[in-house]
Amino acid sequence: MKNNRIYAILMLIISMMAVSCMDSYLGIEQPDFGTDTPEKLTVNRVVPMAGALEIHFSLPAGNPNHAQVVATYINKAGNEVEFKVSRYSNTILVEGFTGTDEVTVDLAVMDESGNRSDITQVRDKPLLSPVEVARASLLATPAFGGVKLEWDNKEALPFAIHVLTEDEIQLGVKTLIEDPSKTIYSSDSVNTATYLRQYDNVEQTFGFALSDKWGNRTDTLIEMITPFKEDIIDYNLVEAVTYFNPTYGTTSKDFAEFGVDPVTGLLNDATTHSAGFAPITMFNGVTTANNFLARKFYEESSDGQRTYIDDVYVTFDLRQDLRLSRVQLYPRPSSSYLYSRSSVKRFRIWGTDDANASRWSKFPEGWTLIGEYEGKMPANSASITQEETDYFYNRQEYAISEDNVSSEATPTESFRYMRLQLMESYTANENFYTINEFKMFGEVLKYY
Repeated sequence: MKNNRIYAILMLIISMMAVSCMDSYLGIEQPDFGTDTPEKLTVNRVVPMAGALEIHFSLPAGNPNHAQVVATYINKAGNEVEFKVSRYSNTILVEGFTGTDEVTVDLAVMDESGNRSDITQVRDKPLLSPVEVARASLLATPAFGGVKLEWDNKEALPFAIHVLTEDEIQLGVKTLIEDPSKTIYSSDSVNTATYLRQYDNVEQTFGFALSDKWGNRTDTLIEMITPFKEDIIDYNLVEAVTYFNPTYGTTSKDFAEFGVDPVTGLLNDATTHSAGFAPITMFNGVTTANNFLARKFYEESSDGQRTYIDDVYVTFDLRQDLRLSRVQLYPRPSSSYLYSRSSVKRFRIWGTDDANASRWSKFPEGWTLIGEYEGKMPANSASITQEETDYFYNRQEYAISEDNVSSEATPTESFRYMRLQLMESYTANENFYTINEFKMFGEVLKYY
């Protein structure tokens, strides 16, 4: 009986609490700061920028309820564009303009309740937008197997270049159709050129238009271009050459003992880590492995200090007479090799053919320097962009004539035998070089 009374009392208390709670608001109360209109802000300075205005302002003093500043304008398509900054900022960047005509921007202060101040208007002239600057500088020229595009992007602001090619939509009727797979994205002030491939060696019409994230799109540059003829060099034909005494080894070797052939007096080829890292592994079509690894020779002083010699050689029989147009270099895909470590930064291509009877006993006599090439550096090594990363891993390309940096080279010379001279790694004190794939393009004159 006593337990029943206790139970009844507990149920009564719980019921009273439930009724009491129904009278209370269970949500979060919205602060009420009233309906008064906030005071207008003061514009202190306007800085014209590329496709933008940077507006410096001051908020009215003495009102702790200011939440943010809102800037709006009507773009050329008739749509309102809005930007916001918090009350803790004293500048607002208003972007998306094109042209250099005067524009009008409305500025308002908003408080915590959503009340807006009266409008403060700013009228000024922005500078040309990045897409307009790039469109004015855009240059399309014939290249081996395609088209070379060059443009300016000094502000390193993002935009896209759309590629249009001719297509026959019905019998006898051709038009330019955009190819989304060829779209180029630029947000870099340094890497402002690219190649579009593969296209046949016939005259054809190309179109190029630029757009930005604000929906602005330029007019279309239309060019009639005939790409130069180009073949992909068959890596299956390439063979390693042993006349310059390549060796295997897991450590670097002493140049005094292993660096020079005692009979010919010529520099020996490199020591590679093992057969799995041999020179021929850079000609297997695999661009994402960890293949070729060649160790630098060293010289040792009397006190035991080692100095590594940067120049390292590897030699091949291409089993075809060819004239190179370009090469692509694929480094190891690990992030530790990104513009760093043993990735090759500078190299030379030497070539000769069967007419050179002393090709294995003399060097560089009788050999032709085809070209010397130097890899690019990111604009800011401490903050490498996605575009720079993609270039390094997937689009690292050297045009044999255009990118050659040696006045002693003859880039147009044909050859069968190739000797690569690796000259500099991205990390200077690294004691080896690595390459995943060395892809070649050009014109094949004869097969063996």
